Amino acid sequence: MNRTVLILGGFAAAAAIGRLFTPRVFAPIGLPTFLGSVLVSVSVVLLIGLGVLFYREGRNPNGRYLNAAGRFAILAAWCELLVIGGILMSEHLHLHSYYTGPFETVERMFPNPAAHAIGHAQGFWIRTPFLLIVGAIVYTASRRKRD
Repeated sequence: MNRTVLILGGFAAAAAIGRLFTPRVFAPIGLPTFLGSVLVSVSVVLLIGLGVLFYREGRNPNGRYLNAAGRFAILAAWCELLVIGGILMSEHLHLHSYYTGPFETVERMFPNPAAHAIGHAQGFWIRTPFLLIVGAIVYTASRRKRD
């Protein structure tokens, strides 16, 4: 596996763990919920990973879109497993975390954490192809700079 994917996966794991406990740190200092959630976001790590993986592959003379797409798909699956695990762990441990729906929308859309986790699993199959298209744009733009 690519070292970059492993490093990004490590950052994603750190963010996932942070999401469990940081609401207790951020709330007393008055940090808005949205900002606190973004600061420890697995999705932000995934988007950074998208840019890094596709840009580097596009700049590489031997680079191929499918190499970047495969690595990104692995990273996306890992990130989704971390989020689903965080949702289920928050429920099991009765933690109030960013996984339990600090936003009223999440609480309205999903009646319980299991439904929230299933929603994330279903969303993976919609988000990943869309992000692969965005990755293709990044790859193409970086490839043009190379040529």
